[in-house]
Amino acid sequence: MNMGKLRLLGWTAALAVLGGVFMLYLQPEFVVGLANQVWACF
Repeated sequence: MNMGKLRLLGWTAALAVLGGVFMLYLQPEFVVGLANQVWACF
């Protein structure tokens, strides 16, 4: 694999992960659960 293909694969993987995280934040139950977990730390 040359460097260009490897870099493209890395960007594609990073964008897929960011897209998945963004889709999770569109679900209100997930956001409330995450806020409850963070609040429980204090």
